[in-house]
Amino acid sequence: MRIDRRSVMGGGLALAAAGVPLGRAIAADGDVVINHIALEDGRVWIAAKIEGKGPYFFIVDTGGTFSFIEDSFAKSLGLQKVNGKQMAGVGGKVADYSAYVAREVTLASGTRFPDMLFTGIGKRLSKDAVGAFGAGLFTTYDSDLDFVKGEWRAYPKGRPNFDGLTRLPGRFTKEEGGQAPRIQIEATIDGYSGAFLADTGAPGISLNGRAAAKSGLWDDSKPFAPTRIGGIGDASIPGRIVRASKVQVGPFVFEGMLITLSKPGTVSADQEGLLGLSALSLLDLTTDVSGAGSLWGKPNGLKPRRGGYPLSGIWIDENKGRLVVGAVGTGSPAVAAGLKQGDVLVGGNLEAMLGAINGPPGKQVALTVESSGARREVRYMLRPWL
Repeated sequence: MRIDRRSVMGGGLALAAAGVPLGRAIAADGDVVINHIALEDGRVWIAAKIEGKGPYFFIVDTGGTFSFIEDSFAKSLGLQKVNGKQMAGVGGKVADYSAYVAREVTLASGTRFPDMLFTGIGKRLSKDAVGAFGAGLFTTYDSDLDFVKGEWRAYPKGRPNFDGLTRLPGRFTKEEGGQAPRIQIEATIDGYSGAFLADTGAPGISLNGRAAAKSGLWDDSKPFAPTRIGGIGDASIPGRIVRASKVQVGPFVFEGMLITLSKPGTVSADQEGLLGLSALSLLDLTTDVSGAGSLWGKPNGLKPRRGGYPLSGIWIDENKGRLVVGAVGTGSPAVAAGLKQGDVLVGGNLEAMLGAINGPPGKQVALTVESSGARREVRYMLRPWL
């Protein structure tokens, strides 16, 4: 039986030590330090007390070199504000971020982290999470992420062996300024191979704009669901959701995974994209920090999540008070009903319209559409098509 979020809050306080060398914090008599985690809603949840208050929910984000905290929450705790930094978010937008220091962060194991540094963000990554803890949880000491038992296990003296595990192709990244290294992993998606960031903060698998174009997955003739991709900061970029036949990491093969694509031509990082929880959660994961600096894994028996996407297949933009169809997905119910990019949707605000076009399979959708000055009625039924 897996640990759920309530159990984590009640008895399992866990913390990723990004920004603070874990060696400063772990003071255990044994060979392993154990704290609870929970895999729910496409996130890895942990909990921590901050300066004696809490516990509070955080997200484990192995794709982040920093730990994050919501600005308003940090201010409500009275955390010390220090000089911030600039970071580039989705779309290449650069913004200034505040930074905060928590005098003490406490885990259920009894470990205390002094002077924990957080980068402030304007909004929560999830409504229940006040922040996220970065890659240091996994890349400072040999560590396990066991999603079935719901445990993060750290080995201050080094993991005694890697029996039953398979070394995955990849390496640790080299970060500047004392930031925690992250994990770069080699993967192949429908024949396209490249280096991806192993990111437990990402619910699924994604390709940046360069990789989306080179892979051939950004193809108007193939089924897709339009979306927008956001992240740190307020900017977003056009994207698509497609379904891959096969994703392969070392000897492990995952079939039918949803893949999120950034529009070709948008800003791309060094890696091809992110390998998120839809694949990573199907493996017990272990880092070898004290030795080769590598990631190991083995199947854990969890069933893959098929993942979801909006079943209408349209994206709506709000333009000067008008609701305009910004994109229509190939193979979708909306395109079969004749909806086209540039059509104007009549009869409601954005929130009401989103409620009208979204829902479970079998829901009937009725829209009034205006195009070239003429109005028409459009009807279709929601159904999966990817």
